[in-house]
Amino acid sequence: MSLRPKKKSFSEWYDYVLKEGEFIDVRYGVKGMVVYRPRGMAVVSRLYRIFEEDLKKRGHDQVLFPLMIGMQSFRKESEHIKGFEEEVFMVSRAGGKDLDEPMIIRPTSETAFYPMFSLWISSYRDLPFRTFQSVAVYRYETKATRPLFRGREFLWIETHNLFASESDAMEHVKEDIKMMSSRLSEMGIPFLIVKREPYDRFPGADQSFAYDAILPTGEVLQVATTHYLGQNFTKPFGVEYLAENGEKRHAYSTTLGIGISRILGAIIACHGDDNGAYVPPQLSDRLGTVIPILTGDGNTDVMQYVEMVYSMLPEGQFLLDRSELTPGEKYYMSELRGYPLRIEIGMREVRDKTVTIFRRDTRKRKSVKLADLSAEIDKTIDEMKDNLKFRSQAGTINEARSREEIIKLSSQNLLVRINFCGRKECADEIKETTKGYEVRGELFNEEKPDGVCVWCGREAARKVVLAKAY
Repeated sequence: MSLRPKKKSFSEWYDYVLKEGEFIDVRYGVKGMVVYRPRGMAVVSRLYRIFEEDLKKRGHDQVLFPLMIGMQSFRKESEHIKGFEEEVFMVSRAGGKDLDEPMIIRPTSETAFYPMFSLWISSYRDLPFRTFQSVAVYRYETKATRPLFRGREFLWIETHNLFASESDAMEHVKEDIKMMSSRLSEMGIPFLIVKREPYDRFPGADQSFAYDAILPTGEVLQVATTHYLGQNFTKPFGVEYLAENGEKRHAYSTTLGIGISRILGAIIACHGDDNGAYVPPQLSDRLGTVIPILTGDGNTDVMQYVEMVYSMLPEGQFLLDRSELTPGEKYYMSELRGYPLRIEIGMREVRDKTVTIFRRDTRKRKSVKLADLSAEIDKTIDEMKDNLKFRSQAGTINEARSREEIIKLSSQNLLVRINFCGRKECADEIKETTKGYEVRGELFNEEKPDGVCVWCGREAARKVVLAKAY
């Protein structure tokens, strides 16, 4: 086993944990695309299941659209194409011949969904209409790629939804925010919800709300977004319905994108420590490992006891490590892979009719009588889940009242909040001067500004958060 880096060397540590913890493999040979190994895919599968069940409970129906989108359809919404044209992968040849019309590989799917919506929706009785699909999307990322954080292929869930009124659509946006807030808190990811600036919205959106995970480096990572699209897509694509009074009207729409790949990366980054990963219990394929401590004397008795204990555990929830590694090496691998619990059994446990439970989050051990094992596992898992909610708190956002304070706080990789005028030119100056600090947006349900723009001295339009995006 190679030397494990310390987390303070975050970049090196992150790459090591992803590889040696067997979450992903970056050696596929195509830049920005990775292979999800079984340990990583187990987390991905649970993320999909959790969010898909939430969406279905809220009335969304699952669909699956083709990977390819015709260029003619893609170009129908002018703001949308301006925002994505430089990022798309394009297919212009097939079967050895040039195509009459190039096709793009979906960077997002509005221009795939809305032509079909125009065929499916005819009456107010068809609304609200809520759909989602769980797919991979592709964007030609021109910056340096980073596994799970910034790639050219990433896994996500995208919802596309239609409503009879703006108020119905905005109510759905609020429900998105409530759902995402609850789930990210349960997963222990510290995050902010920000309303993006007008110049920084999703192409074609009237309002964009982003869920920015706060990484240990102080940087933020957008893991999901909710957009109110108004009628910006329903008008170009002719998505109309017949109202109760017989009048034809265009529907209002929303979309939610949940970055499954990025959430996996945020979980590794936020919960891991010098010993490796820590996967929350609800996302781990196994609750833990069972490790026999064999020293030579009494090994037969230990293994008989281990097998008996293993048979008492919930089926499929624990992994019995029968490998030839030493106990210390098995501990190392269990912690590196982030299993929530470890059950250690040696001659002392055999003699006392106990087991020793190790908690990955607190790194504490506890001796438990065999008769109490099942109840203690349930109790410990509940405690670990509760502990995750404390981890999800965003922490301090530092108020800056001058240019000098912005520069000082940004040099310390701290989150900053300021009174802001709303001008893109001002945001660009801040980013250039601070070497990357961006105006992320106004906090959801934020208070009004209480002074002039800290950077330029003009009248402030709102309070915003400044942070560097990973």
